[in-house]
Amino acid sequence: MKPYPVYKDSGIEWLGKIPKEWKNSKIKHVLMLLYKSKLEASEGKEEGLYPFFTSSIEQNKFIDFAIFDDECLIMGDGGQASINYCEGKFSTSSHCLVFKKQKNISLKFIYYQILSNINIINDLGFSGIGLKNIQKDFFYNMNIFYPDLDEQKIITGFLDKKICQIDTIISKKEKIIELLKEERTAVINEAVTKGINPNAEMKDSGIEWLGKIPKCWELTKLKYISCINSRVLSEITDENYEFNYVDISNVDLEEGFNSGEKINFLNAPLRARRIVRKGDTIISTVRTYLKAIAYFENDVNDIIVSTGFSIISPKKNITPKFLYYVLRSEGFINRVCALSVGVSYPAINSTELSDIPIWYPENIKEQEKIVEYLDCIVIDTKAVASSLESEIYYLKEYRTALISEVVTGKIDVREYAV
Repeated sequence: MKPYPVYKDSGIEWLGKIPKEWKNSKIKHVLMLLYKSKLEASEGKEEGLYPFFTSSIEQNKFIDFAIFDDECLIMGDGGQASINYCEGKFSTSSHCLVFKKQKNISLKFIYYQILSNINIINDLGFSGIGLKNIQKDFFYNMNIFYPDLDEQKIITGFLDKKICQIDTIISKKEKIIELLKEERTAVINEAVTKGINPNAEMKDSGIEWLGKIPKCWELTKLKYISCINSRVLSEITDENYEFNYVDISNVDLEEGFNSGEKINFLNAPLRARRIVRKGDTIISTVRTYLKAIAYFENDVNDIIVSTGFSIISPKKNITPKFLYYVLRSEGFINRVCALSVGVSYPAINSTELSDIPIWYPENIKEQEKIVEYLDCIVIDTKAVASSLESEIYYLKEYRTALISEVVTGKIDVREYAV
């Protein structure tokens, strides 16, 4: 794409030059802050009558919100800036600032220009301790640069079209990633309950939620084929002993675990007590709906996990990774959640967990074949998903760069007017 024919200095170091014919103003001269009134949630939001905008930290969407019916910009407040453009009826929480235009200027153009500066606003535009709020003076005094109204409409029309195209591609790739995850889960469920021999003779497991399993498979309880929470840090551990602490936030069913936080015993929380070893599976026993389950396939050095996990150490009659695949299967996870008690933090105790049925082939080699088959499926689907995630990342980078280049006049899109 071509640049503009002639440029001038914007007077702002990070922005550089802008097209010669573009004007300069401060946001406070073109935007007006609207006032809000408190309304009951029953007046529309819960019925889904209009979009609802909130800040990134808002906890309760149905407290202190207001309804607007206009063309407006919605700036998320309360710790991190977000910017939305809305035309028509919408509502916001108390942690949003709502603006409408004062001048004969395209509000959509201002939206795109502010969006291109969102990182600067996040870096410099907040103050306060704890729950930070945007500095209104900083925001109001930000400069915007713009051409005449007709050209603004050309630019916003171009960006609307291009952003729509990019977002459509991103959405399709994200959908493929979700389908890959669903396929992976379905294959794991099938393999660990039916095996990989399509001609295997089946028998009734006697468990309604499990259904039929291969005739040559064993059915027992978790406590009979594993040790649970068998290793813990002693209270007299050297206070300088340093380890990687893994909490529930460090574990994900799809991605496994990350190394967590490096910490020494003296400063560690009381829940940092459980020791893991190679071949162990950890499963969250609090907030069980998070499905925080991970397998430790390699040698483990100095990793301690929270007492919010149960550590399952398999005995000799079951392959460690086959047990992991059973523990992450839909049937087992659903059973854990069904036995969990509590509303905000549902939890299952070790006794209930240890009594959940476990099923497996008698033949160790069959277990190993199933593991090998599932490992290939997981590796292949993750490789495809990783490639798609990389493509999505670069598409988002391109979208951000495109908006910035266009609304600061680095490229001229007037020839693309529809």
